Amino acid sequence: MPEIQAVILAGGRSRRMGRDKALLPFGGYSTLAQYQYERLRKIFPKVYISTKIDKFPFRAPLILDQEEESSPMIALASILKTIEPEAVFILGVDLPFVDKSIIHSLLQSFADNPKAEAVVPVTPAGAEPLCTIYTRRLLPRIEDSLNLGEHRLQSLFETEKILRVPFKETTSFANLNRPEEYEKAVRRVRSEE
Repeated sequence: MPEIQAVILAGGRSRRMGRDKALLPFGGYSTLAQYQYERLRKIFPKVYISTKIDKFPFRAPLILDQEEESSPMIALASILKTIEPEAVFILGVDLPFVDKSIIHSLLQSFADNPKAEAVVPVTPAGAEPLCTIYTRRLLPRIEDSLNLGEHRLQSLFETEKILRVPFKETTSFANLNRPEEYEKAVRRVRSEE
């Protein structure tokens, strides 16, 4: 299996949450970012956090986004220019229920299809671009998209070189954008402990 590192995207503005969701306490950790970091460290040889500034109360390798503007596409460009391996698994900090079985399914799909430019889970709700394996082969298309002002990661999936992995359920991909979603997720994690 090709070496893949993981990067947690934690540089968003969190407008709908009203405060930085990466810094909210979660799952017994002082921050959601640390919760995600510790989970991914059990799966990947190296885990980074993508952010604009070092704002975390724990130590982790960071990939700092140098652009003034913020978007997942800009962060992905910085990540693919920084990491050494050909491929990286990206996980949004606000997707705490993506479990090991989903990640292993994506890793195995990539191992079975090494020419894929990306491996994206697809649920009945659509593609999940913040839980995807991306390769450095996408960089020219990413840069072209950014030059055209296109910042949607989904725009990268409009090619046959993208491997789509179907998942029947959507609850594992629930993200925490609003305070009520965060509170519900905190209750869910407590009930699972």
